[in-house]
Amino acid sequence: MPGILLDAILPIFAVASLGVLVGRWFNPDPRPISQLALYVFSPALIFSSLSTADIPLSDILSIFGFLVLWTPAMYIVSRLIAWQFGFRAKSQNAFLLSTLFMNAVNYGLPVAFFGFGEEGLDRALLFLAPMAIMSGTFAIWVASNGTSGSGLRGFLPLLRIPTFYATLGALAINPLNLQFPTFVANPLNLLGDAAIPTMLIVLGLQLTRASIRAELFPASVATIVRLLISPALAYGCTLILGMDGVTQQIVIVLSGMPTAVYTIILATEFDSRPNQVTSAVALTTVCSLFTLTSLLWMVQHWL
Repeated sequence: MPGILLDAILPIFAVASLGVLVGRWFNPDPRPISQLALYVFSPALIFSSLSTADIPLSDILSIFGFLVLWTPAMYIVSRLIAWQFGFRAKSQNAFLLSTLFMNAVNYGLPVAFFGFGEEGLDRALLFLAPMAIMSGTFAIWVASNGTSGSGLRGFLPLLRIPTFYATLGALAINPLNLQFPTFVANPLNLLGDAAIPTMLIVLGLQLTRASIRAELFPASVATIVRLLISPALAYGCTLILGMDGVTQQIVIVLSGMPTAVYTIILATEFDSRPNQVTSAVALTTVCSLFTLTSLLWMVQHWL
């Protein structure tokens, strides 16, 4: 377990800490850097990796099938827990944002790469298409539930996210075994190599603006659900689907990621208790140092 902590988790926190220091000293706006990661570096990483990756079709279908099964199950569990603890209206929306949407990009991709190598990273990248759909539709519906005018607005952001198109394009090209010319492959690889470190710097910048003390109780409950109950539920879903190997390990680990930073933006936009969501993001990220180390060890030794 110490080896997993040193090799897979601490490098992520080390780079993110640089983002925290930059945020403390210079207080830059993280949005332009985040947009570079979202609209330039991430699509390049996805397309260059998935278009040439050797991923069986069965694994691709398993990952998509997993999210189809896990998402409604997780939604029901989160709603029941929210009701049990008396989270209502906007507080319930904030709680659902904190538990349903994991940081599978800024945090998940580096963990997949450091913990499982290129094979793990390729499978983690497959999450980005359905996650883009969820972020552009379901997450906005959760954040805006009960507000007027949300309707079709939930689908519009999806059309502006290039990671979605990059994933679909790469999966369409992958079976053709195409070899890109050097003047195309080299820029793609160069931009893709910048994705993970940029994501980690953005994570650090955003954490400088987060607070754990605000809304500590709902954030603590959300942390238990996000970091413990979610991967346990994911394990059950993989058994139902008959998943095994690296694909099973990756989906379980990604299910145990901390709350996505993107949820803070949605909670702010739709006034769904952004302080509560921010506290959940901060607390789940800090606690994940310990939970993800244990989770990585368990999936690598038991599955």
